[in-house]
Amino acid sequence: VVLEGTPVNRIPIMAKQVLDLYTLYQLVTDKGGLVEVINKKIWREITKGLNLPTSITSAAFTLRTQYMKYLYPYECEKRALSSPGELQAAIDSNRREGRRQTFGTALFNYSPASTPSLLGTPKMPLPALSISTHSCGQLSQVHSVKKEDGMLAASVPGRITIPVGLASHHLTAAQAAAASQAVVLEQLREKL
Repeated sequence: VVLEGTPVNRIPIMAKQVLDLYTLYQLVTDKGGLVEVINKKIWREITKGLNLPTSITSAAFTLRTQYMKYLYPYECEKRALSSPGELQAAIDSNRREGRRQTFGTALFNYSPASTPSLLGTPKMPLPALSISTHSCGQLSQVHSVKKEDGMLAASVPGRITIPVGLASHHLTAAQAAAASQAVVLEQLREKL
């Protein structure tokens, strides 16, 4: 690929290796061009084609940026698969959709331990998270707790609300963890 008028001042690097611009161009144009790849959200296929790790979360953004900088003018000139206006519309649409998904995820995934999950599927880390939260609070307050209040504080983890629908073996595991933490806290309280 000859990139006339687009000097490569700095070699593009991705995942600690030089980004193969020629292969990137071939892969994108084979899929119908940059606008098609953005609209169909098939960056993962491009990432695989470049032998890049699929764990790179910013792969789509980085590849799109590099392609726009070095290869898109060439694509327009040689293949005319899309226009800059169509590209901008695709980017804007992708941004709006990204914002909607982020907002939706934040809205529906937030669920305090005491309220049922809006998604309806219980997440196992919830009880463990609640237990550790209570335990941390107790550890910081344990030196100022009276003898009779100590027993009450130590029993708090056992009274954690666990989301409905959790399998019974998960329930007993959470209770066992709470009981063992209560014993440890009681021993720690006595030492203090």
